[in-house]
Amino acid sequence: MSEAPPVPTPEPVTPEKPGGFLQNLIDLYFAPREAFGRIVPNPTFILPLLGHVILSLVFTGIWLNKVEVREFMKTQLQEQGQWDRIPAEQRENLLDQQEKFMPIMGWVGAVLGGPITVVVVAGVLLFIFRFFYAGAVGFKQSMAITSWSFFALALVATPLMLTVFALKGDWNLNPQEVLQANLSLLLDKAETAKPLWALATSLDLFSFWLIFLLAAGFGVACKKATGSTLWGVAIPWAVIVAIKVGWNAIF
Repeated sequence: MSEAPPVPTPEPVTPEKPGGFLQNLIDLYFAPREAFGRIVPNPTFILPLLGHVILSLVFTGIWLNKVEVREFMKTQLQEQGQWDRIPAEQRENLLDQQEKFMPIMGWVGAVLGGPITVVVVAGVLLFIFRFFYAGAVGFKQSMAITSWSFFALALVATPLMLTVFALKGDWNLNPQEVLQANLSLLLDKAETAKPLWALATSLDLFSFWLIFLLAAGFGVACKKATGSTLWGVAIPWAVIVAIKVGWNAIF
């Protein structure tokens, strides 16, 4: 009786390499699910988070060097309807205080604002996708998805904001409103009710892009289609917008 031929031993499957920093970043713009397909199994978030902070520091340094703090604060108080409520004899003293205080807060915000935002968003989305989607997502994966998404957005938005400031030649504009990729383009702020203005500025192309990136990342992590995970990101964002609109309606 002849012996059975030996069964060849299958070659071990080589896991896909995580991809370099630059490759992952480029693919986030053109093939986000492919990028997250490499990021999620090997979650790293230090470099994109550091990049986000550096962009914030660069923007803050340029803007604070150009802005007229007193004029900026006066304009903001007028738009919020608080300027007329301040006694005339106290206005200059208030502006003096803001002129000293705002640069400090600007630098603190540049250093801590991005990391705090990323940690909070990553924590909220981790809860949503583990509890409601039963996804096997860990905190490092959630941080990596969120850090990379915010960094990819900031890398486009920051140069655009600086360009708009330079082209307008007015650095006293509110940085949160200078990039009007939203419905506020169709409205006049002075004639628009505050709740409607808050809603219009929230319906923003960059916000929608960030929602898509986060949904794509968590879709990969949960092994679901991006369209399925989109609601897990969009609904919390809609709640935040509703709170923003309600706050402006009350105050």
